[in-house]
Amino acid sequence: MAAMTLQLTSRQSNILEFIRNRLESGRDAPTLEEIGHELGIGHVSAVLKHVRSLEAKGRLVIEPNRARGIRLVRTADPMDNDTLELPLVGRIAAGEPMFSESRVERVLRVSPWLFRLRPDYLVRVVGNSMRDEGILDQDIVGVHATPVARHGQVVAARLDGDRFTIKRLHWKSDVIRLMPNSPGFHPIDPDPTEDFAIEGLFAGLLRGS
Repeated sequence: MAAMTLQLTSRQSNILEFIRNRLESGRDAPTLEEIGHELGIGHVSAVLKHVRSLEAKGRLVIEPNRARGIRLVRTADPMDNDTLELPLVGRIAAGEPMFSESRVERVLRVSPWLFRLRPDYLVRVVGNSMRDEGILDQDIVGVHATPVARHGQVVAARLDGDRFTIKRLHWKSDVIRLMPNSPGFHPIDPDPTEDFAIEGLFAGLLRGS
């Protein structure tokens, strides 16, 4: 089975190349405004959408609350034969059972360099509540299994014992919210009385698989 590849749009490729050239020249990472100015993108929100998509595809990491917090992730070497064999364990959506061996659909061979964190398993996303993060319906998402997460990270979370979802974690003081990033979707506020847990961190995704 061949390893999967990620696909970038021409605009995303141009943005990635600009960021790479900037960093390799020894300068600080560009701001969103500087990226937009260089590539003729008039709105910062449009730049952010492209950059979030690059982050979702595992090509870069955005450090929260930093104006110049972009750093690159090493991409796959075509000559690198090192691959991971990961279980594809069904889907993430409200009402779907959480990860279990009985839900393994198949095992996929993927390059570890497609992910910014080492994934432990893969899930197929249902729905578009994270569309503006670059995570689309039917994407295959890698999950790095861990119960530990920080404010601002995209997490895989378990709700009420049997629901599994991917959202951006808002965690300030004692307030926890799971934030979507798409019009028409609302934050999820976990009930203190329900069974809630962070199951892992978003590690990257595969598209068109």
